[in-house]
Parts: sequence; structure tokens; C-alpha cells
Amino acid sequence: MAARKKGKRAPAKARGAIADVIGVGHQVWLAGLGALARAQREGPKLFESLVEEGGAIEQRQRSNVRHLAQGAMKELRETIDTGTAAARSKANETLDNLEQVFQTRVQKALQQLGMPTSQEIGALSRKVNELNRSVKALTQSKPTATNRKAPAAPPAQGAAV
Repeated sequence: MAARKKGKRAPAKARGAIADVIGVGHQVWLAGLGALARAQREGPKLFESLVEEGGAIEQRQRSNVRHLAQGAMKELRETIDTGTAAARSKANETLDNLEQVFQTRVQKALQQLGMPTSQEIGALSRKVNELNRSVKALTQSKPTATNRKAPAAPPAQGAAV
């Protein structure tokens, strides 16, 4: 008879651990198959729900961007208006200064030419009016030689007409 070879066998404890590992591996394999089956079955529904959720998120983001853009435009408008007002004020101030310089130079040029100022012309007008009143008062109060003329003689009757 042939003798049986006696080999080393794994102790019982090790055989149990190996069985546990094989059992866990088998469960992982079954879980993977279940996940694949569920993905095939629920994939289109899941895809549709993800599309809807993505659309809702996109709509919210567009609304947020629109709101932010409007706020930025408002701030930009206010900044531009402030800058424009400051520039207008500065331009008006510069024009006023330029006008003053121009008036001063024209006045100096007119003085060099001997032109009277508006104050001098006003004073002269007042003096002329005063003198006119004085002359009028004198002419009305004293009869002059021209006021004392003799009455005109009646025309001759035989004279030619």
C-alpha cells in the first residue's frame, strides 16, 4: 500500500481566519455586483435628478451674478458721478479764475488807453444830471433877455400875402 504523505496542515485558527477573509472578499464582490445592478437600474433616474439639480443651481448662480453685476454697476455709476461732479467743479473754478484774469487785463488795457471806468462814467452822468436840474431851475426862476421879448407887431394890411 501506498503510504500517505503527511504534510503540514494549517492550524485550525489560521484556517478560520482564511475563511473569514474569503467571506469578506465574497461580500465585497456581492456588494460591487449590487452597486452595478442598482446603477444600471437607477442610472437614468439619477441622471435626470442631477440635471434638474444642476439647472436649479445654475439659475441661482445666474441670479446671484446678475445681482452682483447690478450692485457693481450702481457703485461704478456713483463713482463716475462723484468724479464728474468734482471735475465740473474744478472746471468751473478754473473758468471763473480765467474770467477774472481776463477782466483784470482788459481793465488795465482800457486804463492805459485813457478810457474811463464805469464808476467814473456814472459819477459824470450824475454831475451832468445835477447841472441840468440847476440850469432848468435857474431858467425858470429868472426871466432872461430872450424871455422878455416885445410882442410881435401885427402884419401890415397892404402887404403882399
